[in-house]
Amino acid sequence: MGKKFKKKLLKSTFISYLLNVLINLYLSTICIRYENEEKFLNHLENQGCALLSISHQHFFPSFKALKKYLKYNVAGIVSKSSDGDIMTAIGELNGYIGIRGSSSRGGKEAMEKMIEHLKGKNNIGAIAPDGPKGPLGIIKPGTIRIAQKSRALIFPCSAVADSAWHVNSWDKTLIPKPFSRVTMKFGSAVSADSIKTDADFENKRVQLENILQKHIKK
Repeated sequence: MGKKFKKKLLKSTFISYLLNVLINLYLSTICIRYENEEKFLNHLENQGCALLSISHQHFFPSFKALKKYLKYNVAGIVSKSSDGDIMTAIGELNGYIGIRGSSSRGGKEAMEKMIEHLKGKNNIGAIAPDGPKGPLGIIKPGTIRIAQKSRALIFPCSAVADSAWHVNSWDKTLIPKPFSRVTMKFGSAVSADSIKTDADFENKRVQLENILQKHIKK
């Protein structure tokens, strides 16, 4: 199979619909629980927007878990790659908003779009702060910058499965086993409002990193 044909096939609407059906069928067997989400929901309802920070490792089960919050206009940053094309198409079929770009391609434009999105009242942004290529669990500065400029509160969130596989990839993608239970754990919120110096910025980045790394399998 030639590369051009394969790329065209992966971009086809039929393939996106088929993968969407398969993914949702698989995830329908997974039970999702939420832990410590009260402050997250209270913030959205009473104060404003929120930036969900979820490790790249935990994004597969999060695809189902975040559907609970679709009324808050959930937008995610997706890389400008063939895989990203598919992810965007599937996400949009499920009610998510795709913002294209990554640290290696279109990052500045994606950041600006996410900042604009988060200025909308009660909107949610979702970002993999260690993506798209890692290192695993290492938080890139873009997450803090988005929070700074949008004045969104960062809510770290991790997926913890009682039974799961981990893909042999840089992020060791978490795949919950069928009929397993996944707990979405909300960590303490991180605010970028108090950042005044480079040292403040780094302290916030490390704070977020420490929270997320508690539940990352390396």
